[in-house]
Amino acid sequence: MTSRRLSNGLEARLEPDEHGLALVIDGIAQSHLGDPVLAPRHASARWVLAAALASLAATGGRTALHLGGGAATLPRLLQHRLPALRQRVVELEPALVELVREAAPLPEGVELVVGDGRAALERIDAPVALVSTDVFDDGRVPAAFTSLEFYRAARAALETDGMLVVNAVDGPPLHFLRQQLATLRAAFAHVGLLATGSTLAGARFSNVVLLASDAPLPLEAIRERLRAERPRVAVLGWRRLERFVADTAPAVVTDATAVGSPPLVRSAYLASSDGAPIALPPSLTEPLAD
Repeated sequence: MTSRRLSNGLEARLEPDEHGLALVIDGIAQSHLGDPVLAPRHASARWVLAAALASLAATGGRTALHLGGGAATLPRLLQHRLPALRQRVVELEPALVELVREAAPLPEGVELVVGDGRAALERIDAPVALVSTDVFDDGRVPAAFTSLEFYRAARAALETDGMLVVNAVDGPPLHFLRQQLATLRAAFAHVGLLATGSTLAGARFSNVVLLASDAPLPLEAIRERLRAERPRVAVLGWRRLERFVADTAPAVVTDATAVGSPPLVRSAYLASSDGAPIALPPSLTEPLAD
């Protein structure tokens, strides 16, 4: 086992298991490195990979910027499938970068650097085909990575048909998720979402993956890549999400109002406060008008 003490006092460990290496911080498995030929161990990694591959296939893009390093699971998987890709990973924590470089060296084509992800995004040299964000602090998405200003910077950093992929988290009442969708829609022409039905029904605190682009999103290609996923994942576009967001009419988040995602809830499933059955909101189930 290889470990480093992070600047926040927590210990990061790369622990071997029967499938590869797990990055564990504060007792929580943050990411996993396994055989790149196989599907990732974590569901959210499979979702992000499917979205990224579908977008790059549609556009022929050759460049990617990743904010938040972890063990660089996504860049490794993308590089294995697309060897011509050129990727930069920006990680704020120097000890984590040191740990990954030493215990799990990166493949050719992937550059891992120490830096502030938002600052790197705002001063990018040339537009890229893909921007992904996987930034967490104590299980929460930091406020600086949730605002309209941040998403506009991501839009400016992308090629015309490039896509932003955001790994986020939320639980009931899904206010943060609705705020993020509304904020993304204020910056991009097309917005989408990947999540399990149980998360959208308010039955659990879990990952959600947000998609945004000024070009139409490759939703059908993503669905096809995730068709065998269990539990099944919903791949939703703005036409379906618009009413879901309007359920609570959230305000667009700005740098002045951003507070980040809610604190992590470690229970697998949550019960409703009044004992009523937990179900998807009608805005996600009622037929859409033609």
